[in-house]
Amino acid sequence: MNDGAQRIIGRIMADATAAAEAERKEAAAKVAAIEAEAQKTAAARREQILAQAAKKAAEQKRRILGAAQLEARKELLSVKQQLIEEAFQQSLQELSNLELDAYQVVLHDLLLAVVETGSETIYLSPRDRERIPARFWEEINRALKAAGKEGRLTLSGETRDIQGGFILESGGVEINCSFASLLEMQRDELEPAVAKILFG
Repeated sequence: MNDGAQRIIGRIMADATAAAEAERKEAAAKVAAIEAEAQKTAAARREQILAQAAKKAAEQKRRILGAAQLEARKELLSVKQQLIEEAFQQSLQELSNLELDAYQVVLHDLLLAVVETGSETIYLSPRDRERIPARFWEEINRALKAAGKEGRLTLSGETRDIQGGFILESGGVEINCSFASLLEMQRDELEPAVAKILFG
């Protein structure tokens, strides 16, 4: 092969090598750019996923806390209602278990407040039927007469299943004046005061 042909071949080989190197560099640059873009996209996506996860976690925490607070408020309300109920039951017990003299004063005042004609019939609990003396009813009838009423209140031989107080019968209609019934009727009015005493 002559010297000129060798130079041409050498030139072709050099050009081919240079072109190949240029293409390799261009390809490497493209790969690097693609990798950089991919890393940038991945980083952005990672941040987005982390932000979404943090938002969901915060929302879930808020819901859990809200539910816990609601449950705690319900539990507190339930305990308060239970304590109020116990206070009313204790009041009923204390009223029903007053010493006889004090108990008769309460009955006396209550009877004078609710008796209309003075000829009604009174029903008591079995316990009160036995322990309240006849003179109490004589005094009540005298007080009724002094108030301009008939003064012929009658104590029934029958009893009622009540815990203190009495049942007043007039014209076939019974009026429940048991302590339990009176407390229940006054409950809406008394409950705020009881709650204030118990819970401040």
